[in-house]
Amino acid sequence: MTAALASVGALDRTKYLGGSDVAGILGISPWRTPLDVYLDKVQPRTGPVDPAKQKIFTRGQRMEPYVIDLLAEETGLKIVGRGNRYRDQQHDFMAAEIDAEAASGENIEIKTVSPFKAKDWGEVQTDAIPVHYTAQAMHGLMVTGRQVCIFGVLIGGDDFRVYRVERDDETIAAIREKEVEFWGRIQRLDPPEATAVSDILRLFERDAGTSIEADGKVVEVFNRLRELKAKAKGLEYEIESAEERIKLFMQDHAQLTVNGKSVLTWKSQTTNRFDQSAFKEAHPALFEQFKKTSESRVFRLK
Repeated sequence: MTAALASVGALDRTKYLGGSDVAGILGISPWRTPLDVYLDKVQPRTGPVDPAKQKIFTRGQRMEPYVIDLLAEETGLKIVGRGNRYRDQQHDFMAAEIDAEAASGENIEIKTVSPFKAKDWGEVQTDAIPVHYTAQAMHGLMVTGRQVCIFGVLIGGDDFRVYRVERDDETIAAIREKEVEFWGRIQRLDPPEATAVSDILRLFERDAGTSIEADGKVVEVFNRLRELKAKAKGLEYEIESAEERIKLFMQDHAQLTVNGKSVLTWKSQTTNRFDQSAFKEAHPALFEQFKKTSESRVFRLK
């Protein structure tokens, strides 16, 4: 084994690279870029967490004990540890929090998954799982020195699946190399390049009020964008015109059929909207108390 398996307790997430960081470092995370991981270490976010993301995170935390118990019942695995944290024996800036551990020596990772993501998970009892979770599993096996990571996955509320990821030393060596290189960037305060618009918005929340001359490549992209915008505007007009002709034909009918099969509906529906102007006029003090000013960078073509 490469690590002494003694839980180290609470750890400051800015002081180590964990399993949730590795996919971002490798550039294979659906949620975080390499720059996101870097900034989370050197300049952690201080603002409120996005409510939608917090809801998903909280739901996962609440469901985790239940899914661990479900895994034990389904597989017969004896659970001997939950939520333990370990440091890598070679590099103390590498650490892993393991959702659960089996008496037979496996790491256990628990995932609660939206039904819309079910297609990302392959045949049960195999390693056919999303690649970012494979990276997380390999990181955990690297730190703990263990050979197998079992995934207990609850999709929706009733589709429970079990997957098995076996240690691959070649992959682990590559991950270790990438993490060492990335931690060096953090130590040198040398950020990775921005790879997504979200990176730019995180680095530069406000514009500097200056201008920059486009180079040849950007001029080419700009001209293509202007051409596409013009086409889109023309298509919008055609779409509106087609919709109007169909509505004139339908009159008060709620449904349009072709060969007896429903292809389109135009039904009445009631929508309730908050009348901000009326509320401001009726309750100006309350409006001022609860109004929220937001700022964003608006992208406009001239």
